[in-house]
Amino acid sequence: MAKLNIERTRKALQSFDFKTLFIEELGWSNPTSNKTIKETIKEIAISCKPIAELSGAVVFEITTPNGEVPEPKQRMAIAKEIQKQHFEHVLIFIDKDRKQSIWHWLKNQDKKVVSREHFFFRHQPGDGFIAKIASLVVDISEFDREGNIAIAEVASRIKTALDIERVVKRFFRDYQNEYIVFLDLIEGIDNEADRRWYASVILNRLMFIYFLQKKMFLDNGDSEYLNHKLEFSKKELGKNKFYNEFLSKLFFEGFAKQENQRSAATNKLIGKIKYLNGGLFLLHKIEVKYQGKISIPDQAFDNLIELFNRYSWTLDDTPGGADNEMNPDVLGYIFEKYINQKAFGAYYTRTEITEYLCEQTVYKLILDEVNGGELTDYIPEKLKQKLTTKRYDSIAELLLHLDAATCRKLVVGENAVLPNLSLLDPACGSGAFLVAAMKTLINVYSAILGKIEFLGDKKLTQWKQQIEKDHPSINYYIKKQIITNNLYGVDLMEEATEIAKLRLFLALVASAETVDQLEPLPNIDFNIMSGNSLIGLMRVDESEFNKHQSGDLFKKSYRELVNQKEAAIRAFKSFESTNENIQIKKESIDRMEEEANATLNLMLGQEFSNLGIKYEQITWDDKKNKEGKNIKRSVNIKDIQDLEPFHWGYEFSEIFRKKDGFDAIITNPPWEVFQTNEKEFFQEYNKEIKKKKLRIEDWEQNKEELMTDKEIRQAWLEYSSQYPHQWAYFKNAKQYKNQISVVKGKAVGNKPNLYCLFTEQCRNLLRKGGYCGIVIPSGIYTDLGTKQLREMLFDENKITGLFGFENRKEIFENVHRSFKFVVLSFEKGKASSKFPCAFMRHDVEELTNFPQYGSVTISVDLVKKLSPDSYSIIEFKGEQEVSIAETVSKYPMLAGDADGWNLELYGEEMNMTRSAGSFLTKPAKFVLYEGGMIWHFTNQFADARYWITEKEIKVDFLSKRVKRIEGLYDQPKDLKNDYETYRLAIRKIASNTNERTLISTIIPKYAIAGNSLTVNFPFRHDKKKYNELYFGNDELFVLSSILNSYVADFILRARVTTNLNLFYLYQLPVPRLKPKDKWFTAIVERAARLICTTEEFAELWEEVMKTKWTEKKAATQEYERSKLRAELDGIIAHIYGLSEEEFAYILSTFPIVSQPQKVATQNAYRDVERGLIKPN
Repeated sequence: MAKLNIERTRKALQSFDFKTLFIEELGWSNPTSNKTIKETIKEIAISCKPIAELSGAVVFEITTPNGEVPEPKQRMAIAKEIQKQHFEHVLIFIDKDRKQSIWHWLKNQDKKVVSREHFFFRHQPGDGFIAKIASLVVDISEFDREGNIAIAEVASRIKTALDIERVVKRFFRDYQNEYIVFLDLIEGIDNEADRRWYASVILNRLMFIYFLQKKMFLDNGDSEYLNHKLEFSKKELGKNKFYNEFLSKLFFEGFAKQENQRSAATNKLIGKIKYLNGGLFLLHKIEVKYQGKISIPDQAFDNLIELFNRYSWTLDDTPGGADNEMNPDVLGYIFEKYINQKAFGAYYTRTEITEYLCEQTVYKLILDEVNGGELTDYIPEKLKQKLTTKRYDSIAELLLHLDAATCRKLVVGENAVLPNLSLLDPACGSGAFLVAAMKTLINVYSAILGKIEFLGDKKLTQWKQQIEKDHPSINYYIKKQIITNNLYGVDLMEEATEIAKLRLFLALVASAETVDQLEPLPNIDFNIMSGNSLIGLMRVDESEFNKHQSGDLFKKSYRELVNQKEAAIRAFKSFESTNENIQIKKESIDRMEEEANATLNLMLGQEFSNLGIKYEQITWDDKKNKEGKNIKRSVNIKDIQDLEPFHWGYEFSEIFRKKDGFDAIITNPPWEVFQTNEKEFFQEYNKEIKKKKLRIEDWEQNKEELMTDKEIRQAWLEYSSQYPHQWAYFKNAKQYKNQISVVKGKAVGNKPNLYCLFTEQCRNLLRKGGYCGIVIPSGIYTDLGTKQLREMLFDENKITGLFGFENRKEIFENVHRSFKFVVLSFEKGKASSKFPCAFMRHDVEELTNFPQYGSVTISVDLVKKLSPDSYSIIEFKGEQEVSIAETVSKYPMLAGDADGWNLELYGEEMNMTRSAGSFLTKPAKFVLYEGGMIWHFTNQFADARYWITEKEIKVDFLSKRVKRIEGLYDQPKDLKNDYETYRLAIRKIASNTNERTLISTIIPKYAIAGNSLTVNFPFRHDKKKYNELYFGNDELFVLSSILNSYVADFILRARVTTNLNLFYLYQLPVPRLKPKDKWFTAIVERAARLICTTEEFAELWEEVMKTKWTEKKAATQEYERSKLRAELDGIIAHIYGLSEEEFAYILSTFPIVSQPQKVATQNAYRDVERGLIKPN
């Protein structure tokens, strides 16, 4: 693919010369016709001028007589009309002054046509937009002999951006190899963890410098600066002097001091270097710790530079086409992979996801500010009309219609919207979401900058002119202000926060087109910080803090400490003097932090004590050679310090003081369970563990061998002891009140999932009206253990989007392909009434058009109706499924509803493993039924494998019956066992991808259910009516028929995967038919013929049908059984109140069921409709 000339492309864009752009820079051809077409589409007069063409794909400029750009629906209508003549096309809508444009094309997605749009305004910095169109560039070598390029290739380029996978994977592999070699060559650092960290620090600095040299920003444009200086060092300074004598000067004087503040010797050594400042070139804590001891030989740098030289480095955030190109986005991906190898369940997040969540949060914040609040109904209509301003539904429409007043509100003055936004990632990792948030804000700033010249507004003009006067590059200045004022991040890994800052610095430097446009890097050490985001004081009680200070007259009050710290940080952020002065200021703030944290940690320790939390020391029993009994003691201050608590209310006191929280949070937190990870721990001591996929038996043996080492064993005990008191805090702290779910008055056990904790913590950190965008496992909307979090999301937040993925296309690497996760966004402080959803999607590109296309809207009322105890959200595939759910939800749940069946099922009648010793392999009176033995309306689907004698079970089963009957203490002599009657049986193991999921029948007397089958409790739990059946046997026929219906199966299979969870079965809406109801007898007669096919059901037949059973009366032929089942399904669909269209849709969702059977079932529905099938 051809290389795009960035400078010429930028010039063509800025001049709105799109014809030149496509033909001269992107390599397209002149159109076959230059004729401007004038036509009217949907009452809109337009002029379509073709400007470029490539193998049938045409680019049109679209204008209107009034010079206005059409509205979104109008643009879509125009595109669809043009598509009839030119299937692949790009439409560029331009206003009359050629100041703003909208680039529009259609994309086929899931058999639907959806629109894609990008906005570009004159004087808008073009690099971000260039990245969007770079994939449209073609080279003459790509044309065939006839001068064409395949239309499929053209279409692909219109729809996609650069695929960075190949270069990333290759560079990352090479990088890992060189990192290991580099690590081994570092001397003077005896601690392995410190040595690894320092290797990362040096590599980060060198890659930053490498980017600068390729931008020709070093030593008068030396693009081989590091190469040349390494050779110079070897020849002039001597062997192995590059690190200690050259790089140390470059790092801590060259980039850290103004040129006139360096010694003449330093300037001569390093050449002409721009002062940059920033935490990247302050002494690192490891350099302070090992000062004077660290040495790295020249060979280490030879290897690194040789690696770097194999790739093409550019600071443009634009795709260049070369398969060895490295730009900040590509490097960011590599940083993500590097950090996520080491992090706790963290994964690299695709840019489509980060961009979408920024749009769902940052853009919504801006729209809220511009649109203002909703006017109440109490305001008189005339006044309301005067007060009402234009409201924008999307950021695109806002930017298209920007006026002077809106621009001023967004950027001018102390209270301007954009500079005051606070955007946080509390699990920032290497900064992917922070970079995405920065780019999102740049889009808005760019549109405003592009508009100012044409608005003629004095304040806006002055604002822009002042920036241009004080700063050599307005784009660099805007990025720097965003990084300094808007972005905040926290991560437990300090190394990750350093990389996050580096990524932001790279993105900033990319804005400079010449070395003179470089300004000192921002000081953001107190924007992006390390610490435990989940543990720490959220909001600080000043009076409580001051009580802890009262014993010392010299200690300051909390308010004094905060005011002092805030003033110092403001000065630090704006300070651009020498490295020494910045270092002094930073150390001064660090001392303030230490003083405050000493008291804050005491307060946190007191909270642990008040909650009754103890530290549990894991011990070792030498006699038994295994872990012993835990020793509990009080939590002390060292235990608290070891948690690395992050005290949000103090660290970001200004944000909490002004707004009581952040404006937006965008994050992909860890997904792991908070518990010890044996394999992760022990692989530090045995590298072979990491390489091998060990069987559990092999792993246990490996662990036993390692635990014979006293040092390793002690380390393991200390590691394991870090978990119990933290989990106790998460279960009991007020800020995590939604971690324990309560269902029917009982607490539901839940594993300590980190994503659950982060979801609640994000809400805690938001201001009222703030937005959160988060990527987490799908358990948030399905699992019983997250019910309380769903209640929080429904009742205390407004869900703005819930987009579910299955990882089939490996959106997240090293995550199982069947794993499901969700991209969730919500606004704090409002209740949800309904929200847009999508489920089981595989392509991240679908987020681009969500929720406009491919979404379903679900009401919270419907969720609570369908899942009253769990609030689980069903994975609906489309609006029709929602409509069906609304229809069936009027019926009572299968259990727990006094108006319904109130069915009660065995969790497990007989455990196959524990009771295996009692089983017989030869026929006996009592058959042990397993799930695979039954199918719809039959207990003869497969032969029995086991039998059992009554003496093995009778006493135990009767004893259990007594316990279930409240108030019954002595066992009556006539007490019956459950197996002495006919029972409803339901298969428990059935996938939602099988032919059918919900499978039931009636099993005969003296049948026992194994653990893959569940049966109902047949008798009442009443001490006076203990032998009375809860349901008549005729009612069992009806219930089994409804459960076997396609309708019931359809409702249930949306909730289950491989196992039929009784909880979800109980929440199935099932009509409660009684003997006098219209269809009761008709259902009973058909079900009896289907079920009573053998003599063991003769008694049941005669009781219900009132006639003697004979085999001839039963339906034993397949054609007859199919007919009866079809009739039952038709009747039950009518009972549920479904339309023919809805029932046909339900049948279509069972792909493995034979087409003739589905046709027969639909015909039976029609026969009921016509009266051909009648109630008895």
